[in-house]
Amino acid sequence: MKFLALSQRIARWMAMVLAVVVAGPSMAKIQFDVFPGHDGVARTSGWYPVWVEVFNDGPGFDAVIEVGTSQMGGLTQRMAVELPTNTRKRLAFQCFSGSQGFLAVDARLFEKGGKLRAETLGQRLVQVAWENFVMGAAPQTFGGMPVFPDVAGRQAEHQPRVTRLAVGQGLETFPDNPIALESLNAIYLNSSRAIELKEPQADALLAWLHGGGHLIVAVDQAGDVSATAWLRDVLPVTVSGSATVLAGPEVDDWMRHGRKGAGSGELAFALQPPRAARVSGKGTAGEPHDDGRPDPSWGKVTLPAAGFVVRTGTVLVAAGGKPLVVSAAKGRGLVTAVAFNPEREPFKSWKEKGRFWARLAGVPPELLVKGDFNTWGGRGMDAVFGAMIETRQVRKLPVGVLLLLLAVYLVVIGPLDRWWLRKINRPMLTWVTFPAYVLLFSGLIYYIGFRLRAGNSEWTELHVVDVYPRAGSALLRGRSFGSVYSPANNVYPVSVKAEAASFRNEFQGLVGNAGIGSRSRVRVDARGFDAELEVPVWTSMLAVGDWVDSGPAPIEARLEGPTLAVANRRDAMLTNVVVIHDRKVRVVPSLAGGETVRMELGAASGPGDVMAVADLTRDWSSLFHAVANRRSEVFGGSDEGHIDNWPGASVAASLIGGIATQDGEGQRGFVWPPGLDLSASVERGDVVVMAFAANDSVISPVNRFDAMWTKRSTLYRLVLNPARGTRP
Repeated sequence: MKFLALSQRIARWMAMVLAVVVAGPSMAKIQFDVFPGHDGVARTSGWYPVWVEVFNDGPGFDAVIEVGTSQMGGLTQRMAVELPTNTRKRLAFQCFSGSQGFLAVDARLFEKGGKLRAETLGQRLVQVAWENFVMGAAPQTFGGMPVFPDVAGRQAEHQPRVTRLAVGQGLETFPDNPIALESLNAIYLNSSRAIELKEPQADALLAWLHGGGHLIVAVDQAGDVSATAWLRDVLPVTVSGSATVLAGPEVDDWMRHGRKGAGSGELAFALQPPRAARVSGKGTAGEPHDDGRPDPSWGKVTLPAAGFVVRTGTVLVAAGGKPLVVSAAKGRGLVTAVAFNPEREPFKSWKEKGRFWARLAGVPPELLVKGDFNTWGGRGMDAVFGAMIETRQVRKLPVGVLLLLLAVYLVVIGPLDRWWLRKINRPMLTWVTFPAYVLLFSGLIYYIGFRLRAGNSEWTELHVVDVYPRAGSALLRGRSFGSVYSPANNVYPVSVKAEAASFRNEFQGLVGNAGIGSRSRVRVDARGFDAELEVPVWTSMLAVGDWVDSGPAPIEARLEGPTLAVANRRDAMLTNVVVIHDRKVRVVPSLAGGETVRMELGAASGPGDVMAVADLTRDWSSLFHAVANRRSEVFGGSDEGHIDNWPGASVAASLIGGIATQDGEGQRGFVWPPGLDLSASVERGDVVVMAFAANDSVISPVNRFDAMWTKRSTLYRLVLNPARGTRP
């Protein structure tokens, strides 16, 4: 009995030990949460953030987080991270939406050795149309979110949207990468939340603003502004004191009948959407806000308002001599200060607040007109840059030659073979001649392909760099287009090291073989990315790196009264300097390193040739459409698919908004990522300076491999507002 009791006790002990051993790993729970997009929203042909939050309450380990899209042809991004015991880490990935209709994100957590520890698959996002309006918001309270009116008869992708910019109540997940913000046309920030922004988040917000966004700041307390240095500097007003004003009638009247507002005239901003009427084929019958029926409940409404002293800009709304809404250009963007808190009563309960927010943010009127848009398609602007930098070694076989070769093959293996064998009275030899013909024509096709696509490895890169001046240095926003030609099946490493950098494959558009090109593997780190491009034999591949970095200004421009001075701060020569003002283009042939050129903006003559902006865009329109269509074809002459004039084409591509974007009823012509187009700056009267530098770039070469032939060039872009002089 004692032996039996002892054996039972040992068995129970061993079972307990076995249970602990087996259950041990499962008891170490890992929380793995994924938050894609701006509050689950992504814009077609734009960047969006993907936040990954990991909590590890088990043994620590070295992990790799992988994020990718569920669609075919996407790319996979990886980031290495240490996960000690009982730690929570939050990481951000930047992803590009290259499709329409369906978008889902897959995320996986691996141990360093490759073991899968957790995964979240098929996280769906709501995609909004390329020409739609999206505003991000960081309100004071959860219930204080701005709203836009629901447009009757409109599909979800064309409904103007407001998205929350942070997960939960805090601002920990407010993006700290300006690239992730570029898909937002406007951002609303309550002053009470501004102090919560950390320095990287505030820097990203300011970079987005200077790049063309519309920042709306509602002042809750004057102390919020005085306690936040960056906010105090960016607002067009000085804030002090407060008062209660009869503001209801003035606010209602401006919302319905105001002549000035965000998005037009001197209040245009670069990240506003293209005019949807040009794409949809619809016009607008007057302003949708102007229905001639003022809200009687707002006749005697008073609002507590901060005291504004206007430093610059335009007063949109005033009551009792006190400015309530003031807007001013900032860089390529726009900043609007609101003297009252729209999250408090009585504004919070105003039935027309949706239309007020749309008017304040600058939603294009046609997006608020009842009825739906029938928009579809659109070629990616990457095709134009690809036509500039893609290799000339790859030549496409004309369709006529291909059909002739096929006809000859059919004649040889059919009637000719039968006639010849009957003539020599050897019909059974067809078992020999037929394979011989196949081998002969296979060799001929291989030889033709070798002659059309043989050659040495090539790497070509073209950078489009926006220069945002600031004290002591400049903020540089770059778009690096790179094309590699491979004479063999190979993997080519590329890399960009900057304060923020994201990689994407070629965006081919939203029609035909649309979407993102070949698969690539990307490794993300604290300063940029390292990517591997898999290129099949005898083909070329286009890839794009988007980046933001700080450094010395490569070019400088300043206004000295009516005179514009442009200085080349690089050693390399600027082969073309283009100055656009008052819808006129002046081209200075060259500017040596360290040299400065001056010109009178209003003069009819001076250095360089003068032409109208409309003439420049018209001259390039047909060629851009031709190369984009040719690039999507499998066969065709190669000469028609290339652009040799890099400086001229780069300048015209920077004004793509002025080129006809509509191919037909509801059909988009070109689709481009936000921020590429400078047409809004031209329309509001800014001075736009673009300078082309051949064989020069401000960042290290993107390729991390040796190529037999390389070439790199850069287009620098700088925008000045005459009303602000030299201030950024």
